[in-house]
Amino acid sequence: MLKSNFNKKYYFKTICYGIATKKIIKLVNLSFLFLSFLFSIGWYFSENSNKLKTFNQLLINNGFRIENIIIAGTNNLPNDYINDIIKIYNNVNIFKINLSTIHNKIIKNSWVREAYIERVLPNTLKIKILEKKPIAIWQNKKNNNLVTANGDVISHGNIHIFKNDFPIIKGNKSKENISSILRILEANKNLSKNVWSLTFINQRRWDLHFNQGLVVRLPSQNVNKAWNKIIKLQQNYNILNLRLTEIDLRNPKQILGKINFDKKVIFKRKYL
Repeated sequence: MLKSNFNKKYYFKTICYGIATKKIIKLVNLSFLFLSFLFSIGWYFSENSNKLKTFNQLLINNGFRIENIIIAGTNNLPNDYINDIIKIYNNVNIFKINLSTIHNKIIKNSWVREAYIERVLPNTLKIKILEKKPIAIWQNKKNNNLVTANGDVISHGNIHIFKNDFPIIKGNKSKENISSILRILEANKNLSKNVWSLTFINQRRWDLHFNQGLVVRLPSQNVNKAWNKIIKLQQNYNILNLRLTEIDLRNPKQILGKINFDKKVIFKRKYL
């Protein structure tokens, strides 16, 4: 089997695999056909378009065309997106497929972090996709988008599918700073799963909005210590069910709380 690889660095390599002796006849036939291909290269690039068409059809008739497309690594990127890119090569021989062009088209989708393409002769194209991983929904003035840990926007993601999986983030530079605060909140997942929204205030600190209507105002420094205070308050006093509307931890020397008897405020829920 002959295999050509392509990755983002446009590096090509060809590998020949050994074949058992009992399959020597198949090897001879394949070798003869491949030598015929090499002999015909000059003919392939000649100016005679009829010869080009004839040679292209010869390869197709002998099985050197895409008959198998193997796609791996896609969870959110539709396979149809890739198939639509490749279908223009249905009527050409596999040697004429431009792997660089296919690669550049695939990575235009914002779900794709990287793509690797292999041309396996005589009739197979292997495509491996590395997808971006969303961690939050970024809400801005224009629209809502999924974002990754390093702030990349996944514009092709349907946020309504993920609205129950990720918190909503707001504020200038919030998507660039969301990763660090979420790592802190993971110290207690039972508590943090109640956080439906985070607002980045003045590019310095975060406000946490809980499903129960509670807002926790975190300080700009020593955020770990402030979050540990909230964990202890929840463990000792079950603060999420005390009808509190605000806990202010911006001053490390004191804890301020507010209560509101308006149930509409207390039971505010997330929305998009």
